[in-house]
Amino acid sequence: MSKRILCTCEDVTVEEFRKAHHDGFTEMESLKRFTGVGTGFCQGKGCLCEAATELARLRGIDPSAIPLTNIRPPTRPLTFGELAGLDLPPLMEELERTAGTNGDAEVTP
Repeated sequence: MSKRILCTCEDVTVEEFRKAHHDGFTEMESLKRFTGVGTGFCQGKGCLCEAATELARLRGIDPSAIPLTNIRPPTRPLTFGELAGLDLPPLMEELERTAGTNGDAEVTP
């Protein structure tokens, strides 16, 4: 028996998707969060349509009745230059401060 891949970016099979639905994840948003469908490099461009079609089949409804997942783009795109220029010491201080309050391991830059 061969695997049929539903999401190539996150390597989610149709069988894993069906099992998650059987286990109670019955909406696209919960299936996305549980299986990873639509969270890979393509952000769902390559799999959400097929996933919605499969979910509609599992639920016995028309695919157009399946609401797709929430899209959460960054507030504004950043260039690599802008990311490289970020002032990290305040961020590291905040991470170190909060690491001690929730029992996480020590943060080292």
